[in-house]
Parts: sequence; C-alpha cells; structure tokens
Amino acid sequence: MMSSLFHKIVYKILSRIKSSEHARKQQLFKNKILDFYAQHPSNNTDIQQALKYLSNNPLTTFSGNFQGKYVADTINVYQDASTKLPYALFGDKKLFFKRSNNKLTVQLMFSGLLMEQDPASPHCYTDSEFRIETGDVLADVGCAEGLFSLMNIEKLSRVYLFEQDPEWREALEATFAPWKEKTVIIPKFVSNKNTDNEVCLDDFFCNQSSRPNFYKIDVEGAEDLVLDGMKEILREQPLKIALCTYHHQDDFEKFSRFFSENGFSHRPNPGVVIFQNDMTDARPPFFRKCIIKATR
Repeated sequence: MMSSLFHKIVYKILSRIKSSEHARKQQLFKNKILDFYAQHPSNNTDIQQALKYLSNNPLTTFSGNFQGKYVADTINVYQDASTKLPYALFGDKKLFFKRSNNKLTVQLMFSGLLMEQDPASPHCYTDSEFRIETGDVLADVGCAEGLFSLMNIEKLSRVYLFEQDPEWREALEATFAPWKEKTVIIPKFVSNKNTDNEVCLDDFFCNQSSRPNFYKIDVEGAEDLVLDGMKEILREQPLKIALCTYHHQDDFEKFSRFFSENGFSHRPNPGVVIFQNDMTDARPPFFRKCIIKATR
C-alpha cells in the first residue's frame, strides 16, 4: 500500500518536472522564431498569420482560434464491458484506444485527433473539393487509431487499414467490428519492399479485386518509402492522395516536385505547423506545410 502510494507521488513529481522542462523549451523556441522573423520579415501570408497568432499565444503545433473548441478534460472516456478497452465516442461510433492508454492519455489524444481534422486545421485530410465519395475504397496507411477511416466508414465500400503496432490493431478490430465485412487490417509497416514486417503497396494490391482510389499516407517520416513502393499504383486514375509533409523540414518541396514529375495536380493545405519534435534542431523558416493533396 505504502509502496504504491510512494510510486504514485514520485510519478506525479517527475511528470511535473518533465512538463515544466517542456514548457521552458517551448518558450525558448517561441522566442527564437519571433526573434528570427523580427530580423527577417516574411512575405508569406501563412507565416504572417502564424506569427500573429504566436505573438499572442503559447507555442502550439497549429495556429488559430479553432483549437479552442477542443478541450481534453471535457471528453468522456469509457471502458468496453467485453474487451475492457478504453474508448471515446465520435458521434454514435466508438473509437477504441490502446489497452495501455489511461483516461488522460485518451482525452489528450482524442481531442488532438479531432483538432487535426477540423476544417480549419492544416492537418485536415479532406475539404469540400477533395473528399471521400460514396463507394470509394480507402487505403489508410499508418492509421494508428483509425479516426479518419471511422469518420468515412459509412461512405466507403472497402477500407484497408495498415498498422503494425499490435496494441493499435487490437483497438482497430474493436472499432471496426460493426463494419468487419468491408474492413481489412494489415499488420505491417508500408515500405518499398516486402519482408516479415513490411509490405509494398504495388505488390499488396496487385491481386486485390477491390483497389483503393484514395490513399491517406501518414507514416512518421517514411512517406518517401511508401511512394517508392507504389510506382504502378501512381499510374492509375482516378487517384487521390493525402500525404503528410511535416515530418522533415524539406518534405513539402520534395513531394511537390515528386507529384509534378508524376503528372499529378496537387496543392497544399492552407496554413503551416510547427513540428515540435524538432525544436532543438529546427532551422528557418521553422514553419512547415502539413498536407499535400494530389489528384490524378
């Protein structure tokens, strides 16, 4: 009893120290960005708007008042009676999380996920002209919890969920159980080769009777490997690809060239983000474009 209480106290103290240190790093990074642009003004409208927001608010990934709609501690977290997995409600649908996620983690993750897919967010995968249509087939590459697929599940005729993490796969099986007849979960990383843990999209889909026409690709910086493994798919049309471009500083320029060279119409989402994982090594312009939407 005393040992358990002691560990809880130590955990809370360490968490507060870690949180305080992170806040200190954020403030230093904010000052670095503002100091740079005070000496090197930008003509880029997205950056100007982000700087205006940053000047009057703490450093966050996104810029804009839309973030205020998402408050973590207002989210109800439930536990499924059968699976014992935690979940939150998206409308009338259950979005399950990892068995190891506690209530606060689920609240923070779910509010962040909803924020990402807000229409005003630079991270939103769809918009009024680039969206999932009824009957589409989706490849959710790097799906994690699968919120994007769940948001569109009733329109989709089939969805392929690529996720290597066993805990996320358990959650995905619970989330998509009501639609299991049109859901396929692939327990591998998506890459440009086939191994025990990796799969190449060209090879995976070559024998599938139902082939995706919409690809959402968010794979923590390995997007170039995914594209390298779908060279045949890239020749098909119609085709839509929502691709993340913020994990590395030069991703947006690199993938813009890639889509132009491969005959795609493409455009970035409005707005920019600050990738806080790179605060220590970040260099100007500090802000990054978040999503490219490519169409063929």
